[in-house]
Amino acid sequence: MGIYDRDYMRNRGGGEGGSWLSRLCRTDWYHKLLLASTAIAVLSAAVWLIRDLRGLMPGFGPAEGSLVVNINSGTAEELETVPGVGPTLAQIIIADRVYSSVDDLERVPGIGPNNLKGMRSFLTVDGPTRRRQ
Repeated sequence: MGIYDRDYMRNRGGGEGGSWLSRLCRTDWYHKLLLASTAIAVLSAAVWLIRDLRGLMPGFGPAEGSLVVNINSGTAEELETVPGVGPTLAQIIIADRVYSSVDDLERVPGIGPNNLKGMRSFLTVDGPTRRRQ
């Protein structure tokens, strides 16, 4: 009997089970399904976490006051860059669209003459939304 006939030399994977991948392939189907669903759950949680944290991290999307927004065609995200405009007010502005001038925003609940005075330099009704100079 030679040295390679010994059990510990034949099974180089270590012990009875072999490598973790070969042990995984021998498990029952429901173990594989459990492993796959756990992996999917962890990945989807990571995607949702990254999506939610994007707003907290600088460098994602335009900064406040960095755009001149067309109130007739700007998106909610673009409108939210205007100082004093949050998500709710942006949706109200979008719902009440077709403005002939920036002064027409006074008809939107929550925007008065004083608020509009601070917003005026960030808003336009002509041309596309653009970076502020």
